[in-house]
Amino acid sequence: MLTHAATKEQAVKAGFVYNVTKYVIWPNRDGNDEQFNLCVFGNAKLGGSLKSLQGKLVDNKPLILRRWIESEHFDSCHMVFISQDSTKGVGELLQQMNGFPVLTISDIPDFIDKGGMVGLIRDGARVSLEVNLKTIRASGLNMSAQLLKLAKIVKGLE
Repeated sequence: MLTHAATKEQAVKAGFVYNVTKYVIWPNRDGNDEQFNLCVFGNAKLGGSLKSLQGKLVDNKPLILRRWIESEHFDSCHMVFISQDSTKGVGELLQQMNGFPVLTISDIPDFIDKGGMVGLIRDGARVSLEVNLKTIRASGLNMSAQLLKLAKIVKGLE
């Protein structure tokens, strides 16, 4: 059973996931304009908290939460949350997604060093962000400088 502190941390992380969408610009994609697909890979502890995002608006499109399985192609996703229980094979998964306009976000430790784009990290008792700007730009996405100012760590600024 989850403690109140763990539940609160998950809610904060889910809030970060949603708020990141406000600072990212996705290129136009054919056939993917009516909704914003947030795909969840793995058995995310955040699952319950992420469900609270269902229907919220991202760039005037309703957010749709989808469970993503490996056999499915990720190009239908705008953002993929990779849960902490999915550390096995995460490098290979990220390599497959490399260059596609899909934002990857996770609470896996050192996620941005594994090729991920946005990591949710613990900073003492707080949750913070780390960002791999080089990976984000290589995927064709753009991120607002405002979000970069909030990040604890930003790789690839050079």
